[in-house]
Amino acid sequence: MLAVLALSLAACSTAAVQHPAPTGSAASPTASPAAFDPSAFASPTGPVANPAQSLPVGVVTIAGGGHTKLRLDVQIAATPESQSVGLMEVKSLPANLGMAFMFGDPVRLAFWMEDTLIPLDIAFWNASGAVVTVLSMVPCTTNPCTLYNPTAPYVGAVEMQAGLIAKDGLKVGDTVKLSR
Repeated sequence: MLAVLALSLAACSTAAVQHPAPTGSAASPTASPAAFDPSAFASPTGPVANPAQSLPVGVVTIAGGGHTKLRLDVQIAATPESQSVGLMEVKSLPANLGMAFMFGDPVRLAFWMEDTLIPLDIAFWNASGAVVTVLSMVPCTTNPCTLYNPTAPYVGAVEMQAGLIAKDGLKVGDTVKLSR
């Protein structure tokens, strides 16, 4: 059950967090989140990735090779409920926005893309802040959905617009900092 919940988290969810099945099935809410419209909603710091969720916001910075590679304004999903919704039903995601999934202890939950409408990239990091896995994920079109498994335990993951991992040269060993 915990593995299924974790899978639904990813923007998917954590399976992907139900966006890991943490975008999985057991944690899927019955109501559909609203489609993303950046002009319709802004947090105190600006637009958010999924305005259907009222979550804390922060900034994820990924650095490597002595320079900042990527900076994202993120919503922070730290509860099983918020992780199970993730970026589900979001129709577009600007390159400067994302969603961070935070876990208290290291986990090895898979993510899936059930009810996620757009492809996404995801970077997982460990307790030291080092990136341990980077993946590109596509929306689920078959049952069962593909599971996206990190190669090592992680304490955080950040979903972002598809293509940013390649464009910005993100890789295992880069460092992640989440500021709130």
